[in-house]
Amino acid sequence: MKKIRVAVIGAGAAGLAALRQLSKYDVFQPVAYEIERQVGGTWIYKDLADDFDPTNINLLASQSTTSSPPPPHCHSSMYQGLYTNIPKEIMAFPDLPFPQQLPSYPHHTDVLAYLRNYAHQFKLLQYIQFGTMVNSLSRQQIEDKSSWTLTYTDLDSKETTTTQFDAVIVCNGHYCKTSYPDIPDLDQFPGAVTHSHYYREPSIYKDKVVVLMGPGPSGTDIAIELIDTAKEIYLSCHKQPAANLPSKIVVKNTITKLHSNGFVQFEKDPQLVKADCVIFCTGYGYEFPFLTPSCNVTLENQQRRIRPLFMHIFHIDHPTLSFVGICAKIVPFGQFYLQASVVTSVLLNQTPLPSIDEMERDEENDYQDRLAAGLQPRHAHFLGVRQWAYNDRLATFINVKNPMSKAIEKTYKYAMGWRQNNILEYRHQNYRIIDEDTFEHVNACKNCNQTSTN
Repeated sequence: MKKIRVAVIGAGAAGLAALRQLSKYDVFQPVAYEIERQVGGTWIYKDLADDFDPTNINLLASQSTTSSPPPPHCHSSMYQGLYTNIPKEIMAFPDLPFPQQLPSYPHHTDVLAYLRNYAHQFKLLQYIQFGTMVNSLSRQQIEDKSSWTLTYTDLDSKETTTTQFDAVIVCNGHYCKTSYPDIPDLDQFPGAVTHSHYYREPSIYKDKVVVLMGPGPSGTDIAIELIDTAKEIYLSCHKQPAANLPSKIVVKNTITKLHSNGFVQFEKDPQLVKADCVIFCTGYGYEFPFLTPSCNVTLENQQRRIRPLFMHIFHIDHPTLSFVGICAKIVPFGQFYLQASVVTSVLLNQTPLPSIDEMERDEENDYQDRLAAGLQPRHAHFLGVRQWAYNDRLATFINVKNPMSKAIEKTYKYAMGWRQNNILEYRHQNYRIIDEDTFEHVNACKNCNQTSTN
């Protein structure tokens, strides 16, 4: 039997999901390339360099006047005090629960330990080449099929190797390429201008006036972490935050300008704020520096839309190139598992893809539906409330039972309600999945505002 050689780029949660599915079938010969020395991807915590101080540098200044060097390239956005913002009971891969003794909202080190255990449990480490950086991926047409040439460098030996694959699954994550808003005079601001990607711990912001922009999970969580250390905290938002925030966090409109005298100006607000630090919690763009033009992948809308993709997974013209883990605002591990199952089924020829015309129409319809619903062009791969129908579609597409059960969906919605109304207490709650349709809220804070039942 001729083996199907499959390259997996990245060994974070998405890469492990891909390897898990591929390893179930003897016909596949998978090889994963991971730049780090361990599995885990974005869940690997890394301190910043000792000589890099994010409170003393404007990252967007053309010439910094501080002594701090540019930040090192670091694919992890993990900070010391991060705990999950969804319960472990719904976050786990379908085939391995988190340890029962952990609370429902575990520390990031527990998630990394879980991913390591997953790799060991299913014997996935044998497929991974650690400390390897993928330099380039190019496509050649051989008769009616694509062949993929991958070049990588061993970071220890510095040796560069080129090898061939029948298929490639890209799993390199999307929490590395920082995204900044287009605000006048960002480079002229004399205070610190940085990104949540480089936030690690609150003590360095002691007695400082901090302005954060972005009301998503990073912006609200970091603002809350700074309550006991920062002098003043302002959270700039284009819309009201979903969560009810403590009074010390002052909500402001969108930043319209950073002045050279250190003042921050907000939309429709006459009051300026003299700030020491501005932290942009404004998300990330996608980045695939190894893809050559022959791959025919384009990034649009501020590097937030990958094209051409069918179901946010398959390259429409060359479907032996696929992506797992592209979507945002999701319950991640279970969806990665489903996406990897779909890729495996297609590579096995168990599930045929639609025609190119049908896939192109599907991609455009999906995009236009988002715009019609009021989403921005940069939200091309955001799911949110759409994730449940999307997961159902993936399972139906390959004719399997959806492992993302109704109980998972119900727990997610219930837990998000707790987060919205009890931002300081929601991580103290614990949950239990009883069956495919039912969950239990094990303990509840007596002084909190409970908004729904199971």
